[in-house]
Amino acid sequence: MENFKKNKGFYILIALLLAGFVAGVVLCFLANNKRVDTEDKLNKNLARYRKLLKGQELDGSSPAVSLSAKNVDASKQDTDALVKQREDLRLAISGVSTNRFVGKENLASSDLASSIKQNVDEWTKLAADKDIRMLTNEKCEFGFRRYIRNPGTSPKGANLAKVDQQIQIIDFLFKTLVDSRPNTPNRSAILLHSIDREPIETYEVIAAGKPNAGTFGPVEGARGENDEFLPTRSFRNPPLVEGLSFRVRFVATTPTLRTFINKIRNSGRPIVVTSIEISNPQPESLKVLGTNAIANLAAPGLVAVEPLDFMASPTTLGSSANPTAPAKEERKVVVQQNFSEITLQIDYLYAPEDKPAAEAEPKK
Repeated sequence: MENFKKNKGFYILIALLLAGFVAGVVLCFLANNKRVDTEDKLNKNLARYRKLLKGQELDGSSPAVSLSAKNVDASKQDTDALVKQREDLRLAISGVSTNRFVGKENLASSDLASSIKQNVDEWTKLAADKDIRMLTNEKCEFGFRRYIRNPGTSPKGANLAKVDQQIQIIDFLFKTLVDSRPNTPNRSAILLHSIDREPIETYEVIAAGKPNAGTFGPVEGARGENDEFLPTRSFRNPPLVEGLSFRVRFVATTPTLRTFINKIRNSGRPIVVTSIEISNPQPESLKVLGTNAIANLAAPGLVAVEPLDFMASPTTLGSSANPTAPAKEERKVVVQQNFSEITLQIDYLYAPEDKPAAEAEPKK
């Protein structure tokens, strides 16, 4: 101890040198391990690079494909072709951008409720102006009865942009139906039962982002409304093709139905008719239409031709006094335009990239 006290500085220096030596050994060990790891990664990358240069055999009959400039250019051309094909498919599904219905993003729930009320009032007024009749005890709310008959309520959830998109599609369908009546002096009336929609904003959503198959249906409110429905048939095919389904129920004549379908088909909109159901109208519907005057509208220009009886006597086939004179043609109605109750299910299709999805309800 006396020796340590006399040579305190020497022993401190020896301790520091020893500590430095140990630290150097540790650092050399760590650096060597890092060098080994880096060398291993480098060797793997070199092996992968040599493999790419050598080429990859796709099958036994084809030569190996190497990472050459020629093959890189060919791959880029294939990629560009695939991108173009994808855009062509999206265009075939969704149509041109000017013919698509796109819901407003970041739409507040209260603003959407006001838009629903305003549009339903405008459609009801248009129906009255254009003689589109409705049942006296069942007013049409165009798919939004849930909110029209419960003042103060508004859509909630993550699909507000889609509901706004539904408003635009229903506006197109209804106005197209209004313009589908034959332009004749005694044209028949239309009785509109309802335009129904999918209540997408009330579906229970699971983690995958799809409606829960076990509890598929409205979860807001204790019951579904008469103008809300779940489609039984659709052209949608997630995740390639998405769609919104609607159902139009009305009473009209066949020319009105034919014109309505042709107008939809020729509109350029990505809308398809998925099903058509035709049945006899109920007596209550005919009463509203006033069928005493226009239920049996004669189809002009149709002639009933009586078959000739070749076993009859010559006098029955022509006039004996003037055998060369043709018999006077008598026109008879063989087809009458009666009213039918028509139910159309209609799908609006779009590519998934085009759908307006709101991540969350915006703050008020």
